[in-house]
Amino acid sequence: MARRMIFIVACLCIATAAFGQRVTRSFNNVSMSEALKWLNERGGEYNISFLYNELEDFRVTTSVKNKSVPDAIQQLIGFYPIKMTVQGKEIAVECPQKASTRYKGTVLDETGQPLPYANVALLSPRDSTLITGGVTNESGLFIIPCDQSGVLARITYVGYRPVYRHCKTPHLGTIKMRPDQYTLDGVTVKGAKPSNLSAPPIVASSPTCRAQFWNNSARSLKC
Repeated sequence: MARRMIFIVACLCIATAAFGQRVTRSFNNVSMSEALKWLNERGGEYNISFLYNELEDFRVTTSVKNKSVPDAIQQLIGFYPIKMTVQGKEIAVECPQKASTRYKGTVLDETGQPLPYANVALLSPRDSTLITGGVTNESGLFIIPCDQSGVLARITYVGYRPVYRHCKTPHLGTIKMRPDQYTLDGVTVKGAKPSNLSAPPIVASSPTCRAQFWNNSARSLKC
């Protein structure tokens, strides 16, 4: 009986220890450094190493639910240019891009709501070649390390018009995007038979565009 009780207690301890390694918490616009500090204090047997000042600019807004410490950190990182290395119970978190300048901004939709996962590309203003880029987080915030000054920022999101900004400073502020609307108003379709073709063409006309097609291949297009 005593052995059975010892076995049950041991199983309960193992289950408690395993449950203690799971993380559940909501982070609302806190720095990555503070979030990692909180995880390190409650991560049990994991030891998280990072440079506080290096990650302080990266803001985190997300809800972690019943995840292991490494998975929780990966969720916090998201699309940020931050690398996590796990060796046993030692976890190292760092920003591989050691640029002293970081381009920052917040992307919103037409109603003022954050646009998560918008693509932000930093381009050369001379020939528009890509220098580096990043993705907005759940709060619409992006932080991109880049030492080159005077870059051209291109912000894109599916269903929205691209936005271009000449960056004189690394602080882009709030960027509001507008939906990209595709409309064909007042389009009419009618048939007409040209003298030099045996099959009638299909003619489509609208206030902005007129096109003629013969046998499913375009002969002319005027816009």
